[in-house]
Amino acid sequence: MAEQNMNARSDRDSGIFIEKNGKGIDRIAGVISTAKTYIATLHGGDSMLSLADRASRALEKFLDTLETLCPEQETGPDRFRWTAAAHQSIRDFFEALCAADRAEPGCISVDVLARAGAETIRWGLVNRHAPDTRLWAWLGDLFASDYNEAVQQVRGASEAVAREYLRAIAYHAAALDQQTLKAGFAIARLIARLLPDLFMVREHVEGALYGVDVAQRGIPARLAKKSASFTGWWFVTAEAVDKLSEIHGSLVLGRTPDGLEHIDARELSSAVTHLRRQWSFNPPLRRHRRYPLNARLSVVRGYEQAMNLLVDDSTEAIAVGMGTWHITDMSLGGVGAITPRNIKVNVPTAGDLVAFCPEEGTQWHIGVVRRLRTTKSHIEIGIATLSTNPELARVDDGHRQRELCVCDPVRRGGAIRLLAPVGTLENDDPIFAMGENSVVHKLRPLGDALRGKSFDLRIYHVA
Repeated sequence: MAEQNMNARSDRDSGIFIEKNGKGIDRIAGVISTAKTYIATLHGGDSMLSLADRASRALEKFLDTLETLCPEQETGPDRFRWTAAAHQSIRDFFEALCAADRAEPGCISVDVLARAGAETIRWGLVNRHAPDTRLWAWLGDLFASDYNEAVQQVRGASEAVAREYLRAIAYHAAALDQQTLKAGFAIARLIARLLPDLFMVREHVEGALYGVDVAQRGIPARLAKKSASFTGWWFVTAEAVDKLSEIHGSLVLGRTPDGLEHIDARELSSAVTHLRRQWSFNPPLRRHRRYPLNARLSVVRGYEQAMNLLVDDSTEAIAVGMGTWHITDMSLGGVGAITPRNIKVNVPTAGDLVAFCPEEGTQWHIGVVRRLRTTKSHIEIGIATLSTNPELARVDDGHRQRELCVCDPVRRGGAIRLLAPVGTLENDDPIFAMGENSVVHKLRPLGDALRGKSFDLRIYHVA
């Protein structure tokens, strides 16, 4: 009866915001209020339940409510505000648990503390923050106290601390910052299902993706292929990838595995595909070596703004907001840059199309923001280059003529990538482009158009 009363009261408190949100109430208010509600249960909840039970139930229900309050339509600003509220709220809940445990050691079970720590790490990643060194050190110390050097392997089906440490590492290795919020929830639920198939060992394992040196902060580090000399724990995903392949096979046949029915089918399929790609024996790797560079960088976000820069015939690319960003590294495939948080700048978000130009450069490049990370003092971005020599070309689809961005030289028999406003490149009929010396080329689409935030990208064969 006590448990039913607590559940009814919690559902009622959070349901206020869920019901009203359909009428336009801000979901962020729901996140903040729900956090306060569940934190309050730690101090003055049902007296018939122990603090340990109240804490465990409150944590799980809080996480479920976050998923319910997730925005239906995600935009860059909405995501920024919502994830900031969710991240701060789960951190407040975690700190409330730790404070209660310090006041009365042992009153909060270690599995609840470890789970709350892992979830705080998860929401830091979703919020695109740099890893919290103190939180990783705390979780690492908790793990090291239970597993000394005599232990050679731990699995996700093990005791609570090992399970939650592996959960945190799995979150770190899932590139949650690159996913939509709804996809992130699906990935988190999928990781929970895969925990028994994840493990860490102390000896070198071929195909291990991440290494963890618990004594040195405990933040997982991506391992290069030639990392046999690494000493520490090796994070192994091979068995989980096999399970993902089984789940993928079931989904292809139209069957949803038991325990995953409550996840939206499209989000589940996307989550499975993403984790298979991230955790496979040959995960996505950098194709080009990075070189450090000390120079300023101009970044202009948005399709229309970027195209406006290409219209300018000036030979010197004078950037809007020159000097706002500072390059940290550059390669043939892209650039990494950083800017202080206290500078007012129109910060792009992951998936944004941007034009960028190094200091004293004479050519705008076009790229897509793949990584965004925030620290206490700086904002970091990683941009994948689409074209180092983009040009506008006249393109005719038979109904109208417009100028579109050509990422590659237009040569007969070759392939080119076209950038255009959203919805422009969906037609599968050939189009025509004006090349050098007023030569008209027939372009046949290859594959489907890729949809970005403000643009379409499609590959065409030049006939």
